[in-house]
Amino acid sequence: MFEEKDYLMRMVKEFTTAISKIMGLKAENKIEESQEVLSDTLRHFTELNIEVIEALPYDILIHKVSGNMINTEKYLMLGELLIQQADIYKIKGEKSRAKNLYSKSFSIMINVLLNDDAPVSELNKEKVNELIDKIGWFNLPNESKLLLFQYYELTKNYAKAEDVLFNLIETNKANNDILAKGMAFYERLTDKDQDELEKGNLPIDEVIEGLANLKEYKNGL
Repeated sequence: MFEEKDYLMRMVKEFTTAISKIMGLKAENKIEESQEVLSDTLRHFTELNIEVIEALPYDILIHKVSGNMINTEKYLMLGELLIQQADIYKIKGEKSRAKNLYSKSFSIMINVLLNDDAPVSELNKEKVNELIDKIGWFNLPNESKLLLFQYYELTKNYAKAEDVLFNLIETNKANNDILAKGMAFYERLTDKDQDELEKGNLPIDEVIEGLANLKEYKNGL
């Protein structure tokens, strides 16, 4: 137990040092040196090179990094490394490659937060919000939007969850699975305290209206 804890602490320390070095080199506009350190760090912590990382879907990457064992720390490290690589691509003007890695990092981090029993920390919320600002959530693939929808509900940002839900319905006409998720969302909210709904910017009358609208929409299909 203690050996595992010591190993984790050493790994986090090494990772933090590497990230600080990468960010420092970027700040000095030493992009190639930053890329070299990042490539070495990616191989050290994930045993994968950037070409493989860019090609694989985010859920396969998660499996590659930790096998069948859940390793929240490694997942979050991978997400952070992808952000650093995407930032370098953005500096170089390689926008599509940057977007690809921002999206994967987003999906990895959201997936971790949704499957972790611990409350979502303010630091993790801040990191997710930074990614959303960089990408623009409406540019995310549908599977990532579904994760974002769940994340907003988890963090009690109910109005934002509703915005993502509406977008998913609009861009996936007649998708019964999304409609079912939407109705289940509103039904869960009807059991919430009204003060909580108000804080989430989705008062009870809008919840009831939203549920009714989705039922009507489904019946009209």
